Amino acid sequence: MRIHRSAHQRFFTTLGNEVLRDNRLSFCARGILSHLLSLPNGQRGDIRTLADRTPEGRERVASALRELERFGYLRRAVKRTAEGRIYTEVDVFDAPGEPSSQAAPNTVIPGSGALAASANGDHLVKEQDEEPTLPAPPAHDADVGREGDGDVETRASAELLARVARAEPKLSMGRGEALRLAPLVTEWRRRGASDLHVIGSLTAGLPRGEVYHPVRFVETRLRSKLPAERSVAPSRLECDGCAVPVLVPGLCRTCRDVEPAGIRAGADFAQVRARGGAMARAALRGLSIDAVMPAPA
Repeated sequence: MRIHRSAHQRFFTTLGNEVLRDNRLSFCARGILSHLLSLPNGQRGDIRTLADRTPEGRERVASALRELERFGYLRRAVKRTAEGRIYTEVDVFDAPGEPSSQAAPNTVIPGSGALAASANGDHLVKEQDEEPTLPAPPAHDADVGREGDGDVETRASAELLARVARAEPKLSMGRGEALRLAPLVTEWRRRGASDLHVIGSLTAGLPRGEVYHPVRFVETRLRSKLPAERSVAPSRLECDGCAVPVLVPGLCRTCRDVEPAGIRAGADFAQVRARGGAMARAALRGLSIDAVMPAPA
């Protein structure tokens, strides 16, 4: 391997080899540390902002930040101003060490654009937000909860999104993000979509370049391409007289043919009942039905 280096005149960051070669850190953590140290003082460095700038999902970014905290490269603390506003103070260091000894406890929070330094000369990167960004839970706690993430359908839908990410790296996402989008995939399946249908709808016609926000991209497609509700098959029509299948409501041809003459199919129930009673009384008296009640027009 041959290394080619350029002589930068501006816009560059100098890092020690003890940082870049710290094998305690993952490559993801080293990359995020390099990115944070290259930012001006006062920039945002929360999980959501970092995840939006990189193909890494929020879960991997959160894990990398926990690594940096564990080995003394980063410190996060929730504080409150005199006015009662809560913010998160983030300190980033370019040398490893204990988080508690990296900065003096009386370090003054600078204004926007000012440069702060700890007692030993390390530069600090701070962010102040309206709402606190609390440290993520320890890695072992997240691992313990993985087995119980959602029900069977939710886990199956999240696994399908993981298959999509493996098939198309542009749509990579973390496990937590897949679980958040899993209910949308479950709704696709409820509406009759197969796994191949879901995968094809998410991966077809991708942009030629990079997808900068894979999670948002997948969520938009899942919502905009959601299949229509499956129509319920109409119930089978049956004859009102003998229950055989018919094409139109009412009596079948056989039942219409055996009806007494003068009584029309579909006549008003009250008229049919009155005429039936008259026919019965006429039969007992030996009279013609037409003599008792004329046939309806």
